[in-house]
Amino acid sequence: MFVYPNHKQLNYKKLLRPSLLIVCSMSISACNNIGPTTSIAQAQPVVAAPKVALVLGGGGAKGFAHVGVIKVLEENGITPTLVVGTSIGSLVGSLYASGYTPTQLEQVASTTPDSELTDFVLSNQGFIEGIKLKNFINAKVGGRAIEDFPIRFAAIAAEKHTLKKAVFTTGDAGLAVQASCSVPNIFIAPRIPEKTGKKYIDGGVVSLVPVDSARDLGADIVIAVDVTMPNTNRNNTSGNILPAITSLSSFWRLLENNLSSNNRYSTTSRRSLMSNKRERADIIITPDVGHISSLDTKQRSALIMAGVQATTPQINAIKQFIKEKSSSKYATL
Repeated sequence: MFVYPNHKQLNYKKLLRPSLLIVCSMSISACNNIGPTTSIAQAQPVVAAPKVALVLGGGGAKGFAHVGVIKVLEENGITPTLVVGTSIGSLVGSLYASGYTPTQLEQVASTTPDSELTDFVLSNQGFIEGIKLKNFINAKVGGRAIEDFPIRFAAIAAEKHTLKKAVFTTGDAGLAVQASCSVPNIFIAPRIPEKTGKKYIDGGVVSLVPVDSARDLGADIVIAVDVTMPNTNRNNTSGNILPAITSLSSFWRLLENNLSSNNRYSTTSRRSLMSNKRERADIIITPDVGHISSLDTKQRSALIMAGVQATTPQINAIKQFIKEKSSSKYATL
């Protein structure tokens, strides 16, 4: 007897045949893709680069050497993620962190007259008010607050009455630098906030080379610049020192007086502690500036060159240290 085919079964079989072919084809393709030559990208952990801090110490007129240090670092592709400065270090550091190039810094250092920075007053608190310095910095940084700088910045000062360290990382840049540069008995200590806040004096009283502050702010690598080291080339001393100032008109030399002033404020144990803190830096750059004055443009250029000469021999070590630190951070993930 003739049996009519089931149309549903026929349709199912027709559909099944190409489906089996597709499955087989996909299986073969999958097998071909298995093996060491796979093109699928392996996910790699994202590792942040180590945070590099540049610490610029106090030292008054000798601080022009900071510009030379910055110049060499930038030429070698080393730009810090954090700049911490005390006294003259805060002045140079604020401009650098705000976006100034080494060439622009050198121009400012070489051409800024004392009259733009000094405002003499008659007061029993000091004889420089410091308002000109504050306004100078704020004009140079375009009126921006510290937190708006492209490079993170911190200015170090000390509370006048308690000598407690203060770290300014936000707010009025000019006011922070004014506080950090306010040498006791020479500059009138500014209040922060203005008019109602506490009074602050030169940060060198408590932290001349503020390495510890950089560590506290999260730095993985600290490059510190100390311009207060004794002269190591005494044979050239007499030929490079200019005649002593006969007036109180030099802002830079007045700022340099913070060293002797700080010695009056600091006990032996405090000075020893500051020295130990400096040693916590990974790289310490010590420009040989003890024999150089800064009362004219030529001498300022010599100070900048001293910074260049002190930094250049350490560039390879700095690059290697950054590389090793990067590898170390990767290995810990």
